[in-house]
Amino acid sequence: MSSVTSALRECHRLRVHLRNLQAEIDRGPRVLQDHQDELEAARQAHKDHHDSITKLKLKQREDEGTLKQADTRLAKLEEQLTGMGVQKEYVAKKHEIEMAQTKKGETEDAILATIMELEEKTAAIPTVEQTWKQAQADFKEFQVEAAERLAGMKADQEACTVELAEREATLPPDVKRTYDSIVKAKGPDALAATKARVCQACRTSMTEVQFNVLRSGVFRTCATCGRMQYPVE
Repeated sequence: MSSVTSALRECHRLRVHLRNLQAEIDRGPRVLQDHQDELEAARQAHKDHHDSITKLKLKQREDEGTLKQADTRLAKLEEQLTGMGVQKEYVAKKHEIEMAQTKKGETEDAILATIMELEEKTAAIPTVEQTWKQAQADFKEFQVEAAERLAGMKADQEACTVELAEREATLPPDVKRTYDSIVKAKGPDALAATKARVCQACRTSMTEVQFNVLRSGVFRTCATCGRMQYPVE
């Protein structure tokens, strides 16, 4: 394999690798935001759970106050009932007492439902706390791993950039001029492997003679897509 062919192959590999590295680096902030959103959702769920307990306790106190008022009113109504001699007034007062008893029953049912929900949510507190704790630990672990990964990619990027410059420096001046021009236009897609006489970029075939010339180390570009070609077995 000629030095030109070898250099083109490595330049292509390095440029594609550098593009992929940069894409991963650029994706980092979006991935971080996704993890921050997950942490915020966990924080909100933790807060909502404790807020719901606070609201239930407040509702229970309010309903207990309403129940106390209902008891006081019922006692007053029943006291008023005692001494009523007019049948019509007696019936009306009796109806009023029944309505007050119904309202009291509804309040008692509401208090019972609140107590049961409170017990359920209170029992779930250890799980809620563990979930929130784990979410914070997972986020911290992600931050450490992401920082290490970013540092590794940056180091790889620097090393590949140096190696790419070294490989490009080995290209003959006339090839380098063409190389620079096509790379400026196409970036990492400026080069293409050719396998079994087929350009792997545009899938165009070449003649056996053309492929043999390429294999001999002669610099050439694809007649269809204009990419610089190198042979692969």
